Amino acid sequence: MEIFDFLRKTINRLSGTPVEEIKPESSIRELNLDLFDVEELKLDVENEYDVYLPEETEFDTVEQLLEIVHAA
Repeated sequence: MEIFDFLRKTINRLSGTPVEEIKPESSIRELNLDLFDVEELKLDVENEYDVYLPEETEFDTVEQLLEIVHAA
């Protein structure tokens, strides 16, 4: 599964935002993800892709998270 598709499905599960509304430029705030949702999203990414995202990893958009995962 492509990373972006995984992120979209995970964000949908966490926030209820329809998958088709989740775009690379979508901000985390507009997707209604709170601090706990963001932490769960990071954990899901770590488990799915066997990468480590430090606690201080921050991102404002889906695209920024995608770039972080590609770089990890």
